[in-house]
Amino acid sequence: MRLRVAWLLLIVLVAGAYAVVASRPPRPPQTVAASPVTAAVDALLDPRPDRDPTALIPADFTAVTGVAYRLRTAPDGTLRAINPEGGCSAPWGDTATRWDYTVGCQAHDLGYDLLRYAAATGVPVDAERRRALDERLSLDMHAQCALNPRDSAGLCQVVASLFTVGLVVNSWHQSWGPPASEPMGVWGLVLAMVVVLLAVRLPVFRRRPRPAPRPPPAPVEGAAYVSLVGVGALAGLVLAETALAFAPPAAGPVSALWPMTWALQLVPLFFFACGHCTLHAWRAGGGYGRYLAGRLCWLIRPVFALVTAWLAVPLSLELFGAPPEVATAFGRLVAQPLWLLGLSLVVVAAVPLLHVLHRAAGTGAAAFWLVLVLALELLGPGTLTDYAAGVALALLFAQLAHAYADGVLWRVPRPVLVGVAVSALGALAATTALGWVDPMLIAEPAGTPSFVPSAAGVLLLGLAQVAVVALPRVRRVGAAAERAVRIVRTAPMTVYLGYLCAALLVAGMVTAVAGPGVPAAWLTRPSTLLAIGLVAVPAVLGFLLFEWKSAPEGGFADGLSRWDGVAAALGVAYAALGVIGFAAGPGSAVLGLPLDPMAGIIHLLLGWYLLHSVRVGTSSLPGPWLLAALACVPAALARPSAAGFALHGATVALAAVAAAACGARRKPQVADRADASVCQASGQPEGA
Repeated sequence: MRLRVAWLLLIVLVAGAYAVVASRPPRPPQTVAASPVTAAVDALLDPRPDRDPTALIPADFTAVTGVAYRLRTAPDGTLRAINPEGGCSAPWGDTATRWDYTVGCQAHDLGYDLLRYAAATGVPVDAERRRALDERLSLDMHAQCALNPRDSAGLCQVVASLFTVGLVVNSWHQSWGPPASEPMGVWGLVLAMVVVLLAVRLPVFRRRPRPAPRPPPAPVEGAAYVSLVGVGALAGLVLAETALAFAPPAAGPVSALWPMTWALQLVPLFFFACGHCTLHAWRAGGGYGRYLAGRLCWLIRPVFALVTAWLAVPLSLELFGAPPEVATAFGRLVAQPLWLLGLSLVVVAAVPLLHVLHRAAGTGAAAFWLVLVLALELLGPGTLTDYAAGVALALLFAQLAHAYADGVLWRVPRPVLVGVAVSALGALAATTALGWVDPMLIAEPAGTPSFVPSAAGVLLLGLAQVAVVALPRVRRVGAAAERAVRIVRTAPMTVYLGYLCAALLVAGMVTAVAGPGVPAAWLTRPSTLLAIGLVAVPAVLGFLLFEWKSAPEGGFADGLSRWDGVAAALGVAYAALGVIGFAAGPGSAVLGLPLDPMAGIIHLLLGWYLLHSVRVGTSSLPGPWLLAALACVPAALARPSAAGFALHGATVALAAVAAAACGARRKPQVADRADASVCQASGQPEGA
């Protein structure tokens, strides 16, 4: 019982920390041009006894905000513009305290009203002005303790400091942007659902025994070689993204790195390896639902490492004092791997279709995806076509993996493979020289969020890469390479978050330390240690809880359910939606469905839970379906939209039908077991 309570408290803390960080809006611009709003705010920040600050307030301020401001003399003799309806807000309501902070609080409220007016009229205001407004109120409250101590100046200072802490926390949570009301009720529902979805996945709350570990699969010829290719491709991509992320802080032109993108754009080989690995898993049998659950339960684990990085990296860079553009560029180290994992979910789900196409058309099946990629390229740039081209490219190289697994590519003479590689690289060089293909084969930080700025260029490069990979006839790998692949497969969270810690240290030294040298004291600053700890602590916890002495991968519970395929397909859909939501970032939308981090974490956990229910054999019970229906309520309310209500409403309806069907099917089984128990107690055989 104590262990369960301890785990529950840890889950609540983790979910609460996520909710606080994920609900922060984007940071406002760092510098803005002077405007009437900034002039009015600056007058509030520098009160004087001989200047009327109301003269600088825009003429349409009251019409836009509905606030009727007034002029009042503060206890220190300065003239203040105030909101007479404002006050000193506290969790228990408005209070001016017995030391009377009223004037300072009302002036502060008017400053916030000016920030809201700026947001309503489209005038940008930098974050420093909200920070300065909070500091102005803090100075006013502490000054009031000296002007009106009421025989308790020390207590007054303590209360003023507590009010200041509340100001800073609230402003930090809103990223020092325009003040806005926050849907605390909806966030509470999201927090509660995140706690439930995490708790049901922990062993201490599991009611059913874990399925016995699966026996190790029979070795497949060439599988270790292709796995090494996939790990090498992923390492090359991370290296390329790191170089592109550090180019802006180092004041280097990103466009000058195009030769590096030709060498390290290894996305085709990543999906080639993904298609090869998943093909053998599909051929092992067990049904579509169990195939999906077996492949994706492991694949979602690295997603949580990336979500952790998605939360922690911006906070770490903020502690380093990095400018917003650096944080945006560095964020590609999280966004681009998320895109790859999101597309990996699509490839895993589509492998049975690719298998059918390969059996029907052989290598001609790849021609279909090739034509589709070229057709999308001819349609011209666009968000939808860019994403569709990325999916088609991933499926094309996964399709080629089928031909490789069946030995078709092995039987191609080596001179032909060399000719294909040389021809593809020559065509890439020619089309680039003619201006038909962008020389940057990896999207720049400010470019498209898709990983392929030029589908035709990546297509030609990928054909050359696959031809080179197919050249070796002896596909054995050394012991050291096998160990490296095993480490990446068994501890992906630790490897990736450890790499991010090192990258953050470099980013801090490049962007936050002035001068050519790095002072030794910088490494021991509290802000530096906290920034690194935001990534290092989750890395250590993830390693200890999930990846250190990890048990063999569990098998499946006995028996099949007609709902396994439905639960697995629904789990894949919601997991992919959650991954895309984090990769695209707040404010994005897919087919009219707005993406939000608060809904995204529910989508991700719901997908993981449904896939897990297939593995442990609970998809035939009403409980998982009822929980899925409940999870859709806060997900739909997080960012209300017609598309969101339609999607989650349809899921609720499907889950209700599944729960009713599973419950109706379970009642006769329970009755049969009860009859069997009575027979055994009376000594009669079953059926007597």
